[in-house]
Amino acid sequence: MPKFFLPATAGAAGETVHFTQEDAWHIARVLRLAPGTEVRAGDGRGYAYRVLLRTVTPQLVAGEILAKEADESEPALRIHLYQSLLKGEKMDWVLQKGTEIGVFSFQPFLSSRSVARPEPAQAGKKQQRWSRIALEAAKQSERGVIPTVHPLATIDSLPWPAGVPALVAWEGEQEKSLRQVLAAMPKPEELILVVGPEGGFAREEVEFFVDRGALPVSLGPRILRAETAGPVTAALILYHYGEM
Repeated sequence: MPKFFLPATAGAAGETVHFTQEDAWHIARVLRLAPGTEVRAGDGRGYAYRVLLRTVTPQLVAGEILAKEADESEPALRIHLYQSLLKGEKMDWVLQKGTEIGVFSFQPFLSSRSVARPEPAQAGKKQQRWSRIALEAAKQSERGVIPTVHPLATIDSLPWPAGVPALVAWEGEQEKSLRQVLAAMPKPEELILVVGPEGGFAREEVEFFVDRGALPVSLGPRILRAETAGPVTAALILYHYGEM
């Protein structure tokens, strides 16, 4: 049974909740569920619900909350993937697979070697599309949280929260591997992972990240494609800390 998402304001047991119009159509027309059926849902903020359907039509599906509890599908470590903008469907792939793996949020940004450079008017539409991809991937993978996709930024406008460790995947790093860095790092609550575009980062960009406290890491002797590096590294980090 698919997992649905309710409004973040969903309440406690006994309250009535309404599903989105899209989910209503899917429940009524595709799954053909009837009143009295119990379904699973989340609020996209880390809580899971058991909901008993009371009203089922293609236009309106409402149900009664039977129980509310913490969603155990979420990793305790929140990874923020700072992904330099990729061209075509590569960015879609990063968002989809990153969401499935457990990435908490995505921060797309432009770097000097970014091939794709959308106009400001296009950037907003792309963000909407990316958010939609993250939502659908969260449903499919039964996430407890819908990852946030932040607006497209430039390198110098990237947020660097105080106290949050950051790693930069860089093929030019020859001394510190991802394994070595993680082995020396106590498990954090949050972690920033920075990944470059198709042509990689320029050295001065890596130096910019280092000046802000980030650690460059090597992903090994084989060069990963730009769209592969983020999801693979996120998976390795979560596996290292027992979150996969």
